[in-house]
Amino acid sequence: MQAIHKRLQPLTLLIAEDDESTLKWLSRVLSIYFKEVRVAKDAMQALELFVESPSDVIISDIEMPQVDGLHLLEKISLISPHTIRVVMTAYNTPEYINRAVEANVDFYLKKPIDIDEFLVAIASSASKDDALNEVVFLNEIYTYDYKQKLAKKGDESIKLTKKEVLLLELLLKNRKSVVSLEQIEHSVWQESASADAIRMVVVGIRKKLYQGVIENVKGLGYRIE
Repeated sequence: MQAIHKRLQPLTLLIAEDDESTLKWLSRVLSIYFKEVRVAKDAMQALELFVESPSDVIISDIEMPQVDGLHLLEKISLISPHTIRVVMTAYNTPEYINRAVEANVDFYLKKPIDIDEFLVAIASSASKDDALNEVVFLNEIYTYDYKQKLAKKGDESIKLTKKEVLLLELLLKNRKSVVSLEQIEHSVWQESASADAIRMVVVGIRKKLYQGVIENVKGLGYRIE
């Protein structure tokens, strides 16, 4: 468990659960492993907390008043595609499983959840993002340093704006995949943004780095090869 604790300690967790006793139990146990644990009693409160400050991991019950957990996790996937999304439910029906697949959840857990199973799943998933703490090559000349939030041309540092950093990292996390304008809007702006506003940030990155760093996939979005 020491290795799991080390892997999870830097991560923040948001729990959405309308059952007060379950919420308190999960919060108490998981606070041992995560850097920060926040709780919400319904999906709307969870979404407000997440928009205010995104979490690395979110675990949500499906059955909640007003908005269910799967709709919440779908929304979270648009705002922050790399947040690890976990759903828990007392119902293990084909309908729920199909909806969970459509909502792109990372893990589907049956209540009462096995804490050790949850911790191992999150620790294993988080390990896939370890490379994001390193320097990555954009091409033979240009690199990007995640820790310093700097692009470099050889030894020359290139300072990027906050939105340029957010967009570049979003595209790198989804490297070789097309990132839609809607995903960019939710992840970089976290509010409505025009296609022209997004295009201006892309243009700024291209000017500071090189023209072909970001590819425009007409009608779909942008990607980095």
